[in-house]
Amino acid sequence: LVIDHLVNRQGDYRDLFTTRRTMLTTDLAGVYGVSVDAGPSEWVPYDFPAGDQRAGFLTQVGFLAQHSHPGRSSPTRRGMALREIMLCQHVPDPPPNVDFSLIEDPDANLRTARERLDVHNTDRTCRGCHAITDPIGLGLENFDGAGQFRARENGVPIDPSGTLDRVDFADAIELGEAVRDNPALTACFAERVYTVGV
Repeated sequence: LVIDHLVNRQGDYRDLFTTRRTMLTTDLAGVYGVSVDAGPSEWVPYDFPAGDQRAGFLTQVGFLAQHSHPGRSSPTRRGMALREIMLCQHVPDPPPNVDFSLIEDPDANLRTARERLDVHNTDRTCRGCHAITDPIGLGLENFDGAGQFRARENGVPIDPSGTLDRVDFADAIELGEAVRDNPALTACFAERVYTVGV
């Protein structure tokens, strides 16, 4: 996708966060629930239609699954990956002896990740770091731990709205737009290119 977008099509790298185009093999297309006309190991372009819940790098299965827990999503891990990898912003390590019981063995009354994190973040030692990861990671909660789209968690509608650096978004598509337009993205890209080139 990156080579096709940047080299072949001479696109703006920021549009990697909003483009509806991706590259798929036949097997990978099955993971997305679509079909493509390609050989077993051939990569072909695929455009998600307007209105689809997928657009841009952040909604790709690879990103979503890599930054999740086994078997479940993780707004904190996804938000941290976005902050550290895409925006070059360090997220401090959690303090020692954090009580993860509400996340690891959740109360049945707390049916969504948003509800569990709201309770977890009543702890002052957790609130600071979670305030910079969770509001953006929750924007990707419509995708489970394997990166499959879902509208509900435990029967409750998922609220994927959030804020990235004072820019509100309603869902993953708008989160991608907020990342695309974030000034830190450009600075981070330049830093990454310089680091690789040195």
